Amino acid sequence: MKIVTMTLANDEVCICGRCRGGDGGARSYGPMIEAIRNTWAAQEVDGVKNYYIYGHREGVDFPEDSEMIEADERYWPNGGAGDGAEPVDVDKKRKVFAIGDCIYSDTPEGRENLYYKTVDGFQWLVENEDFDYLIRPSAGSYIDLRLYKKWLEQYGVRDDFYAGSTGVYNNSHSAASQPSSIKFASGSGFIASRNLIADLVKNRLNIEPVTSPYASKTISDDVTIAKHFSYDLGVPITSFAKYEFASVNQITSRVKEFMHCYFVHKIDPELMYAVHRAKGFRC
Repeated sequence: MKIVTMTLANDEVCICGRCRGGDGGARSYGPMIEAIRNTWAAQEVDGVKNYYIYGHREGVDFPEDSEMIEADERYWPNGGAGDGAEPVDVDKKRKVFAIGDCIYSDTPEGRENLYYKTVDGFQWLVENEDFDYLIRPSAGSYIDLRLYKKWLEQYGVRDDFYAGSTGVYNNSHSAASQPSSIKFASGSGFIASRNLIADLVKNRLNIEPVTSPYASKTISDDVTIAKHFSYDLGVPITSFAKYEFASVNQITSRVKEFMHCYFVHKIDPELMYAVHRAKGFRC
């Protein structure tokens, strides 16, 4: 069994209310990615390769001979959809490329643009990696690769497999062409078989995205992916439990039982290290 992980990564500072620290200050994702590299991603598990997907990143330039690809995308540049920002529509973009284990999408960073950045990462992996399953965690998750692989082994290598910790999205604001509610695997970390990832990439220009009910109409990335897998293709979600917490003092030895720990929008690298220690590893 061959597994790839693709963690949502960026160097930006998040100032949304959910991600601020207890002192109200903003937090950068950079130290979270460093903590991932020092903890769960440092654990060698046979058949598993780890990648990180970035959008536009300071100091990283696209190759001068980058191939242009068709796009039908709406970005929210310069800090997101708030404060009177205007979206930018694009019909052409530079093709995704990689340097080492970092994949780069021609997409502005920001929560509002995650869907297109994610699909670009999927495209690079489909074109360049041999894998049976893809695990796509957020930067605010600790994933135990040993337990993930053990869990997947009970299902074997198969097509049409989609799994995660589930929720239900109220989509009643959308057009009649979409379900009024959508069961989805949380973007904190989900699994999909290669054929589903390849199908999403192949149909990226034809998929109708699920948008927010707000004036910005930004795309709900995990819900759009769920709509395509479960509602367009008819693939059910296999559910698994995750351990959620937002402070170090909530971390107990119980984390050893869980393959997925989620920090509930908390940007604090010490949570990553604390889980790693609680699982019995040295940092």
